[in-house]
Amino acid sequence: MILSRQELRLLLPLGTALALSLTGDSTLYAVLPNQLAVVGISLGAVGVMLGANRIIRIPGNLIAGALNDRLGRKRLYLVGLSLGILSTVSYSFVHGFWLLLAARLLWGIAWALINVGGYAMVLDWSTSANRGRMTGFYQVAYMVGLSISPILGGTLTDVLGFRTAVRICAAVSAIGLAVAFVALPDVRPPAAEPPKVTVQPNPRRWPRALAGFLRRIDRRILLAGYIYLTIFFVSNGVLMSTVSLYLGQRWGTSISLGKVVIGVSSLAGVMLALRASLGILGGPVAGILSDRLGNRWPVARVAILVGVAGFVTLATARGIGAVPAGVALVSLSAGALIAVLAAVVGDLAAGNRSGITMGGMATAGDIGSATGPLFAYALASALDLRWVYLLCAVLLASCLLATLGSRRLGQAQATQQEPGAGRAEHSIPAGFVEGSSEPEPEGS
Repeated sequence: MILSRQELRLLLPLGTALALSLTGDSTLYAVLPNQLAVVGISLGAVGVMLGANRIIRIPGNLIAGALNDRLGRKRLYLVGLSLGILSTVSYSFVHGFWLLLAARLLWGIAWALINVGGYAMVLDWSTSANRGRMTGFYQVAYMVGLSISPILGGTLTDVLGFRTAVRICAAVSAIGLAVAFVALPDVRPPAAEPPKVTVQPNPRRWPRALAGFLRRIDRRILLAGYIYLTIFFVSNGVLMSTVSLYLGQRWGTSISLGKVVIGVSSLAGVMLALRASLGILGGPVAGILSDRLGNRWPVARVAILVGVAGFVTLATARGIGAVPAGVALVSLSAGALIAVLAAVVGDLAAGNRSGITMGGMATAGDIGSATGPLFAYALASALDLRWVYLLCAVLLASCLLATLGSRRLGQAQATQQEPGAGRAEHSIPAGFVEGSSEPEPEGS
């Protein structure tokens, strides 16, 4: 059995609620560029709408993480699910820039509570021996939601219209809320150890305290954050928000596949579903491999190379058949990287700080996701989207160079601290060798 009963006890309700919460948001990515008259916005505002929910999460993720560490996980997770349903229902009533923007900001607050709280529960529930597997299979739930939602939302929009479609999506999300309310265990962070050093609260000393805190952060966490930001920028930001526009620019409002004619909204939903379904494979495979290797960085490097190949394929595509191939490669890369990087951070962060640490990672991802649509749509008026995809390949390749120094960073971090004195509690988890990401052999 791949997952134990104890692991399933958390992952089944948590993953179900997560997957079903994504229906409204994913529907907008699939259909919004083609529903401008219905919602009352211009094409130039699409990038703002698809990025606004992420902008509010930049501070919101850290706040959500701190609240999770202080108040526990489940209640805030349920609040996030409830706000997500409310935001999806709002899409069916609003018309115009500002009302739709308010609904998107509400979804941003909801997702901060859902995403940070969910990952914090997984990190609290797991150990260094199974963390890659658990983050990988939790990533499966996220990708299942992204697989179902665009097809559901795109098809319902083509058949019933946008407003009816998002109301049905809200009802689907409500099922996830019910599952989480009934079956999700109340996971609480481990009790914090008493601080070794007492610092007198003096507002004038906060810059010095902040600098000291930043010095104690394991630089591998910062490296993971940079890669996390980049993969969300190119995948969730640029690619996810431009698939519909890319297909429309290249092949028009409908595409003929043999004797079958498919609308752009439906085909964009299929492409986004393909992106998500391939991520379902990438997350658990990469997580399990990183657990077995005892070193997560080689797996991350392979995943980065796969993503670069995907964007090069999209940039050089001549026929419609190359588009699903490129989307598939980027999907495998994103699914693998998100799972492996979450496990890296979980290995390096203390349990009672997993909420705030994952809040920081989520903030990095949201910076990338928020700026991706703005970047893509700003350039789309001057450049062919194929050049935008080529720039994404170059940016992702920079992450490969950054990972080559991961072991050196770990060794440098170890030498900066005196043995037994002033060590950051989160820098070296139990069972891991100082200065590396490899688990210490049993009996050593």
